[in-house]
Amino acid sequence: MNKFTHQVLVTVGPSKELLTQLKKQARSTAVFKALAIVGIGCAIWSEIERRKRDEEIYQLTVRVKKLERNGEE
Repeated sequence: MNKFTHQVLVTVGPSKELLTQLKKQARSTAVFKALAIVGIGCAIWSEIERRKRDEEIYQLTVRVKKLERNGEE
């Protein structure tokens, strides 16, 4: 490789536009990851709350049946 070709290859770097675009993509990827984590957290939280409500409903159903049996006697 001659000296001129070497200098051209060494001095040519990515353009400012390309670097700016890569930075924007990195930011949007980070934002997307954060939104995905928040979404997963919300899904887990809502499932926990749903299970709590189901358990409460079951307990109330048992209490109502006991009260109905006691009322019949």
